[in-house]
Amino acid sequence: MRTRIALSSVMAAIIVAGISGRAFAGREERLMKMSEAEIQEKTTVVNQPWNPAIIILQKSLPSKGTLHGGYAWLDAAVLTKPSPLGQPGDVLYFVGATLWDQEAFNGSGFREFAHMKYMDSAGPAFINVNQTNANGQCTETIAPWGGVVGGILPDASIERDCSHSSELVAPILRSTVEYIAGLNRPWDFQFVASDETTFTDVITPTEAKALLDRVNEVKATMGK
Repeated sequence: MRTRIALSSVMAAIIVAGISGRAFAGREERLMKMSEAEIQEKTTVVNQPWNPAIIILQKSLPSKGTLHGGYAWLDAAVLTKPSPLGQPGDVLYFVGATLWDQEAFNGSGFREFAHMKYMDSAGPAFINVNQTNANGQCTETIAPWGGVVGGILPDASIERDCSHSSELVAPILRSTVEYIAGLNRPWDFQFVASDETTFTDVITPTEAKALLDRVNEVKATMGK
């Protein structure tokens, strides 16, 4: 297994499954029909002088996967200042996802996602996932008594409804983005939780190509 680039907590601060085959195929088909121009229209570039990188986000593209709810996208960070992550002009690439799950939060614990499984030009690979912005809450409702049963009045039951949301970020190499851009089909990947729950989604070749082209555009304007 090849070594992958590590995601530092500094970068995490900057970068703020069960799906039916039919539904997943439908999403893939719709996304494959999007042109690069349409994707570029929904791409956001965030360039703030106090940040050490220009962030390129495809977060506004249509959602694809689902874990009771969720969506994933590609990001890039073009460094503008020297840092432990690299020199100005160096580029970091990420797969990001926002998830929400009505069943993941149980009392005091969140579902923790450990790594991402995917394919690149060398074959199967995985990378650790950074999980941020985890939020959860539970509400309790006292259900009414159901009436006398066998001369006994049953205790009231308490119904609990919990929700959980979090963001996941996994670093990938530029060569992996180039691999995705060269495919003739969507690129599949999975985020895997410690309890083996998976979140499955796709990135289309056009999304990858659009991100690479936007990175080149941003780098061409640096220093001007």
